[in-house]
Amino acid sequence: MILWISVLSVVISPFSFLILLIWFFSLCFLMSLANGLSILFIFSKNQLLALLIFAMVSLVSFAFISALIFFFFFFFLCPNF
Repeated sequence: MILWISVLSVVISPFSFLILLIWFFSLCFLMSLANGLSILFIFSKNQLLALLIFAMVSLVSFAFISALIFFFFFFFLCPNF
């Protein structure tokens, strides 16, 4: 039983590392995006439009990151499905 758990953790750990790497770079991307859009929000005359742009870009970014993580989980951790 202990051998099976250790083999399973060795098999899953590269994928877990890949998921953590995706989350880290997506967090860095979203932070830089929020920084740029907050500057746009401050200097914009039409702040409602800037807020709408910020909301749409954030929604698309979160959807892309979630789809990427789902792709890695589904196709690499369940190859026989």
